[in-house]
Formats: sequence, C-alpha cells, structure tokens
Amino acid sequence: MLLLILGLAVIPISLFADAVGEQLPALTAAVKNWSQGGIHVPEQLKSVPVVGERAYEQLNSLLADSKQLAAVLQKTLEPIGKLSLTFVRFLGDGIAQLLLVAFIVFFYYRDGDRIAAVIRQISQRLSGQMSSEMLSIITDTTRSVFIGIVGTAAAQGLAAFIGFLIAGVPGAFLLSVGTFVLSVVPMGPVLFWGGAAVWLYLQGETGWAIFMVIWGATVISSIDNFLKPLLIARGSTLSLGLIFLGVLGGVLAFGFIGVILGPVLLALGISLGRAWMSAQNSQSVQVTVNAVPPAADAPRVP
Repeated sequence: MLLLILGLAVIPISLFADAVGEQLPALTAAVKNWSQGGIHVPEQLKSVPVVGERAYEQLNSLLADSKQLAAVLQKTLEPIGKLSLTFVRFLGDGIAQLLLVAFIVFFYYRDGDRIAAVIRQISQRLSGQMSSEMLSIITDTTRSVFIGIVGTAAAQGLAAFIGFLIAGVPGAFLLSVGTFVLSVVPMGPVLFWGGAAVWLYLQGETGWAIFMVIWGATVISSIDNFLKPLLIARGSTLSLGLIFLGVLGGVLAFGFIGVILGPVLLALGISLGRAWMSAQNSQSVQVTVNAVPPAADAPRVP
C-alpha cells in the first residue's frame, strides 16, 4: 500500500512540481525578451468571432505607447511572478507533507489493529454509550469525504489525460497530474484544459481547440458536478457548499493536507453535533415521560 501511494500520488506530484519549477524561469525570460524585442499582435486574433477585430485594434494602440505598455507589463508581471512563486512553494510544502504522511501511514498499516483497539478504549472512556455511534460517524464521514474528493480528482485527471492524448497536446501526463492536484479547487481543471485549448488555437489547430473546450466543459469539469456529491452522500450528509468551504478552510489552516483534513473535520463536527442533539432530545423525552403522574383511577403498584 505504501508503494502504491508513492507511485500514484507522491511521485507524479513531485514530477509536476519539478516541471513547473523548471518552466518558470524560461517563461519569465521569454516574456522579457518578447517585450524588449518588440511585441506584435498576431494577425490570427482578427479571426476570433465578435471580439477579434476590436481586441486587435485595442492591443495595437496599447503597444504604440511604450510608457503605457511598460506600466501595464509591470502591473501584470509582478502579481504573476508572486503567484507563481507562491504556487511552487505550495507544491513543495505539499510534497514534504505527503512524504511525512507516507512515513506515518506505514506504521498505521502495520499496527492498525492495535491502534484501532486503543482508539475504541479511549472513545469508550470519553463518550460512554455514544462510543460505537461516534466511531461509526468518524469512519463513515472520513471514508466518504476522502473517496469523494480523491475519487473525483482521479476521474477528472483520467478524463483530462484521455482528452490531451486525443488532441495531441504535449506533456499529457504532467498536465493530467496538474488537473488531479487542482481539481479540489473550484475551476482548477479549467486552467489546464483551457490552457491546452488556447495553445492548440495558437498552433493553428482550431478544430482540436474547439474539441478541447467541448471535452473540458462537458466531460472533465462536469464530473465534479455529479460524481463528488454521489460519492460523499454514501456516508455523509454534508452539502457540496460545505465541502468546498472545508477544502478552502483546510488549505488555509493546514496547508496541502488540509484538502482532506478540512472537509473531514467539518463533516465530523456537524455529524457529531447532530448525534449529540439527537441523544439529548431522546433523554429529554424519556425524562418527560417518567415525570408524568399516573391517572387517578390507575391501579397503584406497591
């Protein structure tokens, strides 16, 4: 299992982070050379329906004014550079956390039965009669959220890989790994299949660009709309909006591992709160029934 985790998760994400890190300096140098050597608006922009002609004229007028162009490039490149560095650091931290998790997971797989027995004893001491119900909620919620998020990400990554292969996009495997990583973020996969469609269009492959847009919108992105709620609903009643809130909050609070930990903690808190309220209501009803005095004509039991 540990080798499977390393082969399917840690190694592909590491390769993706390495590829992104190698391309960032080349991209920055290309943009600088492009701006210093003179920027020319491609004629293909005119062929874009509705907005092509107007966009071509606006860009030409912008490029004619060097001061305005320099200001625009400065405002654009600085946030992009900071965002790129933040993204690379985020991936690096995530890989380090994944390696730590993989190390800990080995001992959980080896000593899982003993750990489970200790957890049952602790739960019995803390929650008493609610012990079995609480453990059942923890198990079902954790499993359903994990399968829902990771399963949907894997399905989107596989669909993206098939689409990239069909359209002839280079680096299909790394792009599909990136789709897998960012599929937990709303609109994350669009960055990859949308970027592939733009690249195909700039290469003159208009038909394949249209195919990539259709495939991305109807297959890759639509998987998230029906598969994730279906998988999560198997063991948790958490709504999709709360799942997204748990993912974003988990990433901000715990880093990359918060993608899984955030929704689990949120769903677990809500589920345990409902169970506790249900138990409180049942006890209140029982106390009320016991407090009702017997009727006057009812026989008295000594």
